[in-house]
Amino acid sequence: MKVLVNALSARMGGIVTYTNNLLDAFERRGIDVIVCVPTEFMTRERASVRHLDIGRYSPIRRFIWEQIAWRRIVSEIKPDVLFSSANFGLLASQVKQVLLLREGGLFDPFYLSHMTATQGLAYVANRFLRRKLMLWSASNADHIITPTHAMRDALGLWQPAILEKCTVNPYGTINEMFKPSSRQRHWREDGVLRMLYVSVYYPHKVPGLICQAVDRLNEDGLPAHGRITMSSEELKGMAGSTLDQVLIDDAEARGSISLGRHAYLALPDLYNSHDVFVFPSVSETFGHPMAEAMSSGMPLAVADTPVNREICGDAALYFRPFSVSGLTDALRQLDADPELRRRLGENGRARAIARFGWEAHVDRLVETFEAVASGRAPNSVPAEP
Repeated sequence: MKVLVNALSARMGGIVTYTNNLLDAFERRGIDVIVCVPTEFMTRERASVRHLDIGRYSPIRRFIWEQIAWRRIVSEIKPDVLFSSANFGLLASQVKQVLLLREGGLFDPFYLSHMTATQGLAYVANRFLRRKLMLWSASNADHIITPTHAMRDALGLWQPAILEKCTVNPYGTINEMFKPSSRQRHWREDGVLRMLYVSVYYPHKVPGLICQAVDRLNEDGLPAHGRITMSSEELKGMAGSTLDQVLIDDAEARGSISLGRHAYLALPDLYNSHDVFVFPSVSETFGHPMAEAMSSGMPLAVADTPVNREICGDAALYFRPFSVSGLTDALRQLDADPELRRRLGENGRARAIARFGWEAHVDRLVETFEAVASGRAPNSVPAEP
């Protein structure tokens, strides 16, 4: 079976990690694969990778390019399955096509009602266009994958008919890489509650909430510090970022938070050197860092959203989205209860192994390719009861 992967949206964040890990997994399994990525995609030299200079195209220009130039590339390669790994696919594809939908905010009622007011008319038009193109792509795909049931349910609110050919395949994390370490930090071993937030910046990630929580804990006599793996450059010029920019700049200047990106291979040590993983994001399709933190055996405090609950289950404390007091109450609860911290950490590690193993994700993905290529219906991971 020959597989062609359209990963031309893999420029930053989780999709870059996902694509590189997928390349490694396909190579280990001896799968005949070609993966097309943008020119800025960073990877080691691989015969299976082709770089194409279209990474910064607008949605409409990108869509037109795919329907014309990309269609010619697909015809030349002649794969058994085309895997379009980021939202947009070919219309009337000449080969079997599996489409991964991974931009949940365009369909999420909570995101649309709480995060779009400050983004301006240009973003309204962009959202409308992207959603139309994604749904159009989904209608033309032979099969659709979403990373969570919550994402699938949100998609069904907009176009119920496509759910008949949509299955859920949760992403995975490399549990051996993120396993708890003997170097793992003891809770507040230096007297400071050290919280970690791993993410790139978008307004729905709400990093300013961590700055406010750190200040409130410090004011109340619980020494705290936050580390956020974003750079201040990520916030500049992005619609809806003004409040986060003010909060982050002020907190960083006072030393109550630290900023900075970290390489993927450095993340296990980063998790092991902090007390608690905090995830205030209010809109995700999966949330890789939550799975990584669980695999590391950390206790988690996360915003109470359907996706976050689906990923974390009984491995986290939940707080009302955007609520500083809700987050600080959860952190105080963890600080006061060693047994709770232990239980959440153990639950998280067990949950990551049972539900979010990387190899299991790839197994399901390959099974989906084989099923679609042969005209069978792929299996979906069942939702928790």
